[in-house]
Amino acid sequence: MWSRTILVVSFLCLAPLATGQSQGTVTPEDVIRRMLYQGITEGHDDGVVGGTGDAAAVIITKVVGGRTLSPLQIDVALAVLNMAFGDVRPGPDAEPKTALFVLRQLELSTNDAQLRGRIAQTRKYIADQFSKSTKPPVPLPPQ
Repeated sequence: MWSRTILVVSFLCLAPLATGQSQGTVTPEDVIRRMLYQGITEGHDDGVVGGTGDAAAVIITKVVGGRTLSPLQIDVALAVLNMAFGDVRPGPDAEPKTALFVLRQLELSTNDAQLRGRIAQTRKYIADQFSKSTKPPVPLPPQ
């Protein structure tokens, strides 16, 4: 009887842990906010943010608001933008309108030459990805 009571109490104590942190829907905004403010990246982040293009830059502006980012947070924002424009699909979010604005704001917020260099690299990468997304696909040779 005593062991059954311990088993039931253990189950009742552990049950909320099993259901409270469910693997529910994670939005790009959730991922970007966690990355920027907790500095935590997870394996599935690229799958959530990757290919979202300019929508990720819009989310960055929403999440950051008017706050100043630290150099580490700027690096995270650059990583988010690199993820977002990796394999971006043709469409309105492939054009980096907000991303270029975000990059300009990040550049103006730092005097660190290395960080400015990484911002320039991200700007070039995004421009290259946008260029790729606007080119018509190359047809495969007949077999």
